[in-house]
Amino acid sequence: MYLFLSQLEVTDPSQKKVKLGSLMLGQRVNKQVVLVNHCLLDLSFTLTLSTNTPLDPKDLSVSPAGELKLKSGGGSCKVEIQFSPHQHIPPFSAELQAKFAGFFHPLLTIEGCCKGVEVHLDSNHLSFGAVVQHCKTSKRIVMMNTGDASARFQWQTDFPPELSIKPVKGYICPGKDVPFEVTFAPLKPCNDLRYENLSCFIEGSPSVKLTVTGSCIQASTSKEVVNFACRVRSSQTQSLSITNPCSERCGIRPAIEGEQWSATLFLTFEPNQIKTFDITYRPLTMTPDGHKHLGSVFFSFPAGKGILFSLQGTATPPKAKDTIMHELPAKTKHCEVLQVNNWLSRQQRFCVLLEVLKHEKTDPTVFLKGHDSIEVPALAKREYKMSFFAYREGDYNTKVTFRNEVTGEYLFYLVNFKVRPPGVLSTIKLETPVRQMASAALNVENPLTTATSFTIECKCGDIKAPPQQTVPGQSKGVLSFEYLPLHVGESTARLTLFSSDLGHFPYNLLLKALPPPTEETVHFQAELGNSHSTPVKFINYSHLITKYHCKTDCPDFIVDRSVSASPGFPSGSEVRVEVRFEPHQLGEVKGQLSLTSETGGEYIFPLCGVCILPRPQGPFRITAGGSVTIPFKNVFRQTTTFSLQVDNPCFTVKAVNSIPSKKTQNILVSFEAPTGGPPGPWFGKMTICNQDSEVHSKPCSWVYYLKGQRPQSSLET
Repeated sequence: MYLFLSQLEVTDPSQKKVKLGSLMLGQRVNKQVVLVNHCLLDLSFTLTLSTNTPLDPKDLSVSPAGELKLKSGGGSCKVEIQFSPHQHIPPFSAELQAKFAGFFHPLLTIEGCCKGVEVHLDSNHLSFGAVVQHCKTSKRIVMMNTGDASARFQWQTDFPPELSIKPVKGYICPGKDVPFEVTFAPLKPCNDLRYENLSCFIEGSPSVKLTVTGSCIQASTSKEVVNFACRVRSSQTQSLSITNPCSERCGIRPAIEGEQWSATLFLTFEPNQIKTFDITYRPLTMTPDGHKHLGSVFFSFPAGKGILFSLQGTATPPKAKDTIMHELPAKTKHCEVLQVNNWLSRQQRFCVLLEVLKHEKTDPTVFLKGHDSIEVPALAKREYKMSFFAYREGDYNTKVTFRNEVTGEYLFYLVNFKVRPPGVLSTIKLETPVRQMASAALNVENPLTTATSFTIECKCGDIKAPPQQTVPGQSKGVLSFEYLPLHVGESTARLTLFSSDLGHFPYNLLLKALPPPTEETVHFQAELGNSHSTPVKFINYSHLITKYHCKTDCPDFIVDRSVSASPGFPSGSEVRVEVRFEPHQLGEVKGQLSLTSETGGEYIFPLCGVCILPRPQGPFRITAGGSVTIPFKNVFRQTTTFSLQVDNPCFTVKAVNSIPSKKTQNILVSFEAPTGGPPGPWFGKMTICNQDSEVHSKPCSWVYYLKGQRPQSSLET
């Protein structure tokens, strides 16, 4: 019978090995083969699968099922192989056989597999036992992938707060393990804590479940309370002695409650080691009277053991951020820049209080100015500008406070000013010709609520200012003063205002007196041999009795050596000086009159004189037998010889010798009436001429008319 079955085979020899391939879950593959009966007999048989590993018929099936009949001599049928895996199937090899009367005949081989994820935990239950409250302990579990495909995993996100696991998510490869650390940190005492069916979701595979159990007991508390005290926003550090209760090396993270305390975040202990632990109290808020900051530090050791310390802190008001000293002159504005720090992680708004300390009442002569508030961003700093101004010298202690009105927290600076006498407040320039007024004005402010008087002092005599001026309260006054220089030149002076309430106000004066404009020319006209006198007038502005020295630069102009002037303050007094023009030659003569005084200054007047020909003089009456004396002055600048001539022999003149310069010689003229003849009168002319023509380019003569008469006829005439 087996010989007959051996004639049953696949029509296509290449189909003796059917490869289904590597499928994923949910995939399906169908293969068809054709069986042919080459036997001389009809065959009846059934198809069966023989596999090296058990396979679910739902995963791998062959149809048609049941008994098949093939006719002899080439009868055939189609066989369909279907592979539709519903689970992970490792690589397999199955043999399709024909069964007949207890005999099995191999027809073909089937190979295939289904790649899939097969993940499980090495333990589905973790028991932590008893753990101290606020302590934590950890245990390890392992996830294994026995499949032949990689998969992503992620633990559920709604873990209880007492439990944590890491990693929370990741990727597991075929044949690999992923360790997990499960931490149990109970928050409240409880004898039985149970967390069931904690799920880890696996990509392409059912999720795995974990159950965690444990209990929470209270920690042993240190009987000692650690007390801290310091100023707010400063710090105090204390040391705690910590003993490792375990006989193994461990690293712990202290759990600190209370935002005012900070310390090292991690400690490493050797077995049973005693270690010093530094903890710092740095309060950001003050503690009200009778209240304290409360906190704790907990040390959690392995196996659920722990040590707890209670902490108490007292934060006193802050000390001055800084004490600043400045020395400056009075009446000088000073700008102080203060740094304001924000110690919080949110923006703060500070109200600013400016105070002058050690004064029972407000001093109206001291000014502290600045903005009323300042906003500082979180954990940042900003600059605050404050101005200080004091009218009077002295020591002024000020305080600048920055207060958060919501929290009551504040910081402050002490700024002390040593105010010395004021320097020059400003410099005023004045420029004017001498004896011409220049004016200036000062604005004086009175910050007081009452009127105050200012006295004015200036040692320069050229400055004229009122001795005192009153300025009403909280107003400005204008002080005008005048500059009237009497001497040419540049000088400086100090003008000082003084108020018993506001102190001294010094000002520098830069004074420049320019030469005066030219005075008006004084004109003269005189005949040669005569003179012409004219008064020269000027204004004396000196406030003292002044003596002016007078001189001319030309001898033809004659003036007294000096003249006295009465005080001219404030509007000036008029002074007269007589100037005489006595020319020595014909034509125009120019000169200059200088009037100088140490206090009154200098006056210069241009002089212009015109000398004309002398006019005839007379007639001079002479009685017969008598004579007349006619004075004649030598106006020339050197001794001169003159000739004398008369044109009527009845008149005789006595010759003169040379006449010294500027001297007067009397000329004697006599008259004799002729005997008999008319009764008269007789007329004549005497001419005097200078003879030194080489010296005098223009000879000049003087004419004197003469009239002679008899004695008896004098009444008639």
